[in-house]
Amino acid sequence: MDSPTSSAAAVARQLGTTVPRVVRAVERLGIDARKSNGRMALGPEQIARVRRELGVSAKVPGLTPTQVTVLAALRDAPLGLTSIRAVARRAGLSATASSRALNALQDLGLVSREPAMIAAGSARSVELLKLNRRAARWTQIAPLLAPVRPAVRDQATRDKRVPQALHHLFWNSAPSQLDIGHGGPYIARRLLREMDVEGLAWGARNLNSADWLQAEKARALGAPVRALARNLAAAAGS
Repeated sequence: MDSPTSSAAAVARQLGTTVPRVVRAVERLGIDARKSNGRMALGPEQIARVRRELGVSAKVPGLTPTQVTVLAALRDAPLGLTSIRAVARRAGLSATASSRALNALQDLGLVSREPAMIAAGSARSVELLKLNRRAARWTQIAPLLAPVRPAVRDQATRDKRVPQALHHLFWNSAPSQLDIGHGGPYIARRLLREMDVEGLAWGARNLNSADWLQAEKARALGAPVRALARNLAAAAGS
């Protein structure tokens, strides 16, 4: 029995985006979904590929699609993000678009900027960008934002090793343990124990769900840290 298929319009509604954007994603991914009449019919596996490519958006009254994407990126970074570029990478947007969205969201009271010190090779002062979960409007927006998911970065575009800027967190680790392909769970476990904002932000972009879930089983992790690991696993790609 053939699997049910969906039109490009139906997939666009599922993902909260436009039909042209779905069509471009299908063509970019090389998916053969055209029927003899020229219309698209996508099966479940093909839809899953498009979902990973585009992410899932939602309409939130008073917010633009870009602002919704940025807000979802901050929602999935409970410790905050250390730069506009970090927000842009997490949201899959340009730095310019992210900066404009952040300014607008700050004016609405939904984003805060807080000074912080991080250890990136040496102590450095940064401006931490965080979702203001205490904002009265957030309680109204949060349910609408629940289905929103960022696009999943292709594994080929992820770092293969822990970058030099984070080596201070792994000062007593063997070089082989810093290879993501072999040491993903170890790296995730170390990041959870160090709770370094920059390290966790990098890990969220480059480690997969299995790495975080394996790390979550480590001894001596408190309940809040285990919950963070599960949240990172849920937001990560395979």
